[in-house]
Amino acid sequence: MITIAVDDQESTAREIVKMMTEIDPKGTHSAFSDYRSALKYCQDNKPDVAWLDIEMPGMSGLELSMEVKKLSPRTNIIFVTGHERFAYQSFQLHASGFILKPAKREDLERELSNLRNPVEREKTGLLRVQCFGNFEVFDKKGQPVRFKRSKDKELLAAMIDRRGAMCSVGELSSMIFEDRDDNSKIKKQMHVYISSLKDDLKQVGAESVLVKGWNAYGVDCSLIDCDYLDYLKGDSIAVNSFMGEYMIQYSWAEMTLGELITRTGGY
Repeated sequence: MITIAVDDQESTAREIVKMMTEIDPKGTHSAFSDYRSALKYCQDNKPDVAWLDIEMPGMSGLELSMEVKKLSPRTNIIFVTGHERFAYQSFQLHASGFILKPAKREDLERELSNLRNPVEREKTGLLRVQCFGNFEVFDKKGQPVRFKRSKDKELLAAMIDRRGAMCSVGELSSMIFEDRDDNSKIKKQMHVYISSLKDDLKQVGAESVLVKGWNAYGVDCSLIDCDYLDYLKGDSIAVNSFMGEYMIQYSWAEMTLGELITRTGGY
């Protein structure tokens, strides 16, 4: 995400940039204390969000917003001001949001979750995984990953549910074969699923996601873009995407769902 903060009080603009860097560490966030520098930046960069003070010398934030929109029509304008009286004017300009000074991180996160022009976060993982609702897996091109067996997919889900922790074959089999005794036949079948999952991931160039230890397996979470994992990091977009459903096709996921619901205060 590319954002700018413009305020004639440079310390205020830098504080917004500091909070944005915490919220979106992979993004580019720049502070400006005058409108000329901000507009020059917008000529070469198209900010996703512009945090604009309203009362500034030379050009007000209201006027600046119109100039920014000329250069970058899809930029979300969010006014940051110490006076509520400007709220009506800001909404007349179809601003995405309005917050009062001093801006707090929760204020920024709230506005980012309700942007007029939603921003897609940059995806860098080998897989994109959806855990909220149905469990689904997509490759880097956004295409659904095809699994030879449904248990291959469930095995991957179980390892993601464990958040990268290494799991023995016995632990994994007890998750996906809840109603069956742990015996050598099941463990042998688990090795078939693990081998098959390796092939599935290799087909989409994501074989390195699967990590092998001493008779144990896990996933490298750094190679996965995942709503559930982002939620645990406090990512505001992931937090707001959770609607009380988690891997709904797997009964063993109900324990984690309970933890998520408790964390959010219930549904």
